[in-house]
Amino acid sequence: MKRRHFIAAAGATALLSILAGCKTEPKGEKFIGHWFSDNGRYPPTLVHIERNDDTFLFTETAWNNLGKVGYRSNTVPATLNGADNILVVGDSKHIAYKEADDEIVSDSLKARRITEAEYQAAASKQ
Repeated sequence: MKRRHFIAAAGATALLSILAGCKTEPKGEKFIGHWFSDNGRYPPTLVHIERNDDTFLFTETAWNNLGKVGYRSNTVPATLNGADNILVVGDSKHIAYKEADDEIVSDSLKARRITEAEYQAAASKQ
């Protein structure tokens, strides 16, 4: 009787281990969300990344010094670069996800994840 329980428990453990290893999350989900970048030089930049079918929409709200001065929002399509860790924005800008710090980084951007409420509060100040 004890042997039957041991075999059943071992089988259940093996099945759970296999299921835990299967990722059901679609690729690129770690990029989705609201991001805040403050380099101290200009007013903060806000980024919102959302899914758009198989691609993404990358919305950046940043300070503009040219023409009409003030905050401007720009939305461009983005796709995953072969690797699951690189997002290509507008066919030219490459953004990487740093899992250890929960940040997105590129040549000109380093942003940390914020909640939607924090994003809305920061957006309303602009």
